Amino acid sequence: MSLVGLVSAAARHVATPAALVGAAFVAAKAMAAFTSPDAKADSARSMAGPLYETHKPSTTLQKTFIAAGAALMGFGDPTDGSHIAALGDATSNGFFGKMREQMISDPTGRRILKERPQISFTPEQWEALAKLPKGSFGHAYYNQMKRNGISWSTRPPVRFVDSEEDAYMLLRYRQCHDFYHTILDLDISVVEELAIKVFEWRQTGLPVGLIASAFGPLRLPPHEKARFFLHYLPWAMQCGSQAKPIISVYWEEMLECSVDDVRKEMRVWLLPERNSVTRAENYTAVAH
Repeated sequence: MSLVGLVSAAARHVATPAALVGAAFVAAKAMAAFTSPDAKADSARSMAGPLYETHKPSTTLQKTFIAAGAALMGFGDPTDGSHIAALGDATSNGFFGKMREQMISDPTGRRILKERPQISFTPEQWEALAKLPKGSFGHAYYNQMKRNGISWSTRPPVRFVDSEEDAYMLLRYRQCHDFYHTILDLDISVVEELAIKVFEWRQTGLPVGLIASAFGPLRLPPHEKARFFLHYLPWAMQCGSQAKPIISVYWEEMLECSVDDVRKEMRVWLLPERNSVTRAENYTAVAH
């Protein structure tokens, strides 16, 4: 059994309703204290001062409460992407070594770290993607976003990462999430989102992908759970391990390229079983 499967199986035995309700109450209080844009820094957190504009300094104990709250609240409401974002912030400190090595060992990765691009489109630039040739990466990206009713502008800022450079890497990874959906041809059902999280974990080593993919299947109906473990999980593990590092890709410069060429360059392949059922059958959908 895979690591994700082992953790998920263990969680089924410990995540009792009473424990979740009690822990969620405490965790929700911690989340409210730190994730609100208007939250005031307490004396412990304000000692060092923020390291970047959106930074909220916090202790290890505070991060633990934030992570617990985000995980439990995300389990209760998987439609709120802010919980996954907070979980990623609170658990990523100390785990950026793999991403940093990938970026500094690659010319494009080094350029991204130097230029610090952020995913942003004017209304004119966004609609121009719809006019790109069919089969282009930009056209496929535009259609994927429109089909799922999501926007590039909704990614939460990074708040709890205690390094400016690490915070940028996490923000870049977060903002490029929908590009990963496009190259892997996956929509936003829970099954497909979990597959993306496994892929991202194998790519980046960030704990949030492992945590989400371990506990996420607990909410799936039996037939979707079986499909995840039988098809999506093994594919995501292998594809994520063999693909070119996604953090070192300047996605904005590839929008006019053929989506098939982008997949070849990234060394990814599509999951055949993704089209073995209708989109509607992956009905446990989330707006991430």
